[in-house]
Amino acid sequence: MSKSKEGAFIYADESGHSGKDIFSEKSPIYYQGAVISVGEIETKVAPIIQKYCTDNGLERLHGYELGEEKVNSLCLELLEALDDTQWKFHYTTLQKRYIAPTKFVDTVFDCWDNPAVHPFWYTTELFRHTLCVLIDDMMEDDLDVEFWNCYLKDDLDGLINICKALLEKAPYIYDKRACEVVTAGLSYAIDNPDIFTLISAKGKSAYKKQTPNIIAFSSLLTATHRFCKEYGVSVSELIHDQSDEFKGTMREYHRMFFGVDFEEDKFGGIPQFKEVEYDLGEFRLESSKISYGLQVADLFLWLIQRDVKNNSLEETKAKILDNSDDFVISRSMSLAIIQARHFQLMQQELTPEMIKAGKELNQKIEANQKATMEAMDK
Repeated sequence: MSKSKEGAFIYADESGHSGKDIFSEKSPIYYQGAVISVGEIETKVAPIIQKYCTDNGLERLHGYELGEEKVNSLCLELLEALDDTQWKFHYTTLQKRYIAPTKFVDTVFDCWDNPAVHPFWYTTELFRHTLCVLIDDMMEDDLDVEFWNCYLKDDLDGLINICKALLEKAPYIYDKRACEVVTAGLSYAIDNPDIFTLISAKGKSAYKKQTPNIIAFSSLLTATHRFCKEYGVSVSELIHDQSDEFKGTMREYHRMFFGVDFEEDKFGGIPQFKEVEYDLGEFRLESSKISYGLQVADLFLWLIQRDVKNNSLEETKAKILDNSDDFVISRSMSLAIIQARHFQLMQQELTPEMIKAGKELNQKIEANQKATMEAMDK
């Protein structure tokens, strides 16, 4: 699609690259940032970047090479250049080690595979994040590292041993109902290992789909849908900084999943999925040397990551954040979601009819669970 079209243009960069190594103490957080705009921004920011690079003998701009003062000055100029543009900065922050307990929950406590797990405990944010925090607490003594290695190798015996180790700790869970759910889910998994669908080692590149890089790329695709709906545009181009290791997996995700969007449930329940009704544009992997938009994303992302003390830099960061949205996976975010959802539900007024309907639904769910488990035992 021609750059003269007023579709959405996405310029995405990443920082803290990890691949499957999620326990590196040198790089505990993975970041991805993207400028999403209506219309291209290259021609608007090119004069600023070209002048600075020419004056300083640089091929391209990299935030970590420039330092705070220069980044601050450049970001202010770039923000001014984008004044008449409709744009957002989407950034993803992943606490890499926390991916292990969340993947364990997805693997063992998925109610569609494990009938011992009540659907509410997997399909609603409040309970799913409760499970993630509980499993994170229980995965001490490097059980998280052991699980991650088993998960990437599709090592079923190793996974069952992790379940057994966690089951020994389950009685110490303070909350009675959570204790019951974790105990039942782990016990059923141990007794029925055939429920697991392990795909991380099915092909030399299969593990890449489980990495922070692809988790972040998926969040970017979702953010792009939100932007397109907000501004009523199709996608013209999605440009991601060059990645030799993940280029094939990114292209696969763009092709297979970008055409489907979802609408979140207001209580954090099961989202509703549907196909999008607009063009998905062209996906390209480019070096930031030839994309001014990628260099803008690099500078914004570098600044977003920093815990700034300088007042001027803090003001510039605030200007970017004021026009940003984010996606975060971390233990602290899980705790915040639990608190927010709990508060939301406690504020809801429930009528007698709603309580009755809820009890009836729960009875049906539990009957279905019991029937499924009995059928599998025969």
